[in-house]
Amino acid sequence: MGGVFLLLSKISFYGTTLILIILILVLSFKFNNRTENKINEVSDEYIASYLDGEYQTEIPGKNDGYVVDKIVCDNGASATWDNEEWGINIRNATKKIKCSIYFNFKIKYDFDYTDNEQIFIAPKTGTYRLETWGSSGYLVGLFSESAGGDGGYSRGEIKLQKGQKLYVNVGGPGKDGVCTKKYCQGGYNGGGRGAGSSNPLVYSGSGGGATHIATKSGLLSELYDSLSDILIVAGGGGANSYQKINGLEYSGSAGSGGGFRGTDGTTTQSDFKNGSGGNQTSGGASSSATYKNVLRGDAGTFGQGGNGNFYSAGGGGGFYGGGASNQSGSGGGSGYIGNSLLTNKVMYCYNCEESSEETTKTISTSCIEVNATENCSKGGNGYAKITYIE
Repeated sequence: MGGVFLLLSKISFYGTTLILIILILVLSFKFNNRTENKINEVSDEYIASYLDGEYQTEIPGKNDGYVVDKIVCDNGASATWDNEEWGINIRNATKKIKCSIYFNFKIKYDFDYTDNEQIFIAPKTGTYRLETWGSSGYLVGLFSESAGGDGGYSRGEIKLQKGQKLYVNVGGPGKDGVCTKKYCQGGYNGGGRGAGSSNPLVYSGSGGGATHIATKSGLLSELYDSLSDILIVAGGGGANSYQKINGLEYSGSAGSGGGFRGTDGTTTQSDFKNGSGGNQTSGGASSSATYKNVLRGDAGTFGQGGNGNFYSAGGGGGFYGGGASNQSGSGGGSGYIGNSLLTNKVMYCYNCEESSEETTKTISTSCIEVNATENCSKGGNGYAKITYIE
């Protein structure tokens, strides 16, 4: 009976008769009067449904945005709610029971880093707040003044229709941590790869990925021809690389991501180049130095932080990614709130350049939190939230 409303395999009866089991089978089919996971009727005698505290004549559908707050049964019965089957499991049922199911509308949806795309379906027509945090880049902490590399924060509001889909890609960190091999993969959704070495010993980090929400599926770098589908972006932080030669440290601080322009990395030695931050129209620059006729580090591009090629750290992902560094700090990726559908919008980033323009409004902050916190840059993985307002 896949998905029956009263799941017999989960009900225990003690001292009951075959006649009682037959009665429950009848009730099971009565309560399973539904189409596409939606129960169409509520029985005044057996089941009561309450939505946000008010009695309703039907149980909400699985995708209507409601969650079960509690279930209250009488006459010694107890019940649990099966979210997958979208049905009620009753224990100790008798001929005369009544279970009241209390549903509350779920107003907040959280999206943690999963290394793949996630889909949000608007449960009702209304205004929603979109919040995104980019991932931080991987910092090589051997350099005493290493800093930066944190992900940015972007916020805005949008009107959605019931059933409208949004595609959420949450930025991730570099895959291999401190890299001492040729290539180490960058963070999910545009973090630039790190390029280290075991001989000579060079430690390099990978850039953090951006977090974005769009009306079209795909990684940020795949949406260049679909700019109107990109709703909001939070830039990822850059990384840094480190080498010590004859007592001298060749390193720097990584640039933070987010805002209308990602922050530049820094360098400890003038003969090695840091990466610069991405902005609204172009990726951050990298070093022009080459090794075996190949650039030591690439510039950032749309949706992608610059990749390290030789002894370099990856840039942060973003609307435009930050540039890779050459044994110094790479640049952070930029954020984006320029979509005209977005209102009440703003971006925050750590120690960054500010803007008062509506489409690029940016506020510099000194707040950095590992947990996703409003108006703060973020360490660790990226994050996203979608909240129903009204």
